[in-house]
Amino acid sequence: MFAAFDSSTDAGRPESVFISRLLWQPRGADLPAEARKEVAKLKRHGRNDPEIARLKALFATLAGRAGQAH
Repeated sequence: MFAAFDSSTDAGRPESVFISRLLWQPRGADLPAEARKEVAKLKRHGRNDPEIARLKALFATLAGRAGQAH
């Protein structure tokens, strides 16, 4: 999913990836819990990329941990 960043299209923007991931969640999913999983995945990514940092911040906000996005 994270390799899909392509600065030449809007589809690779952090906001687009974030919304797409939310839309694929099953009805009734625990979105904050799913967001915590995404934050954990992004932390393991290891690259110091501003778009990945932005995506991680979006998921951290949804998870209720905006202060721990970095």
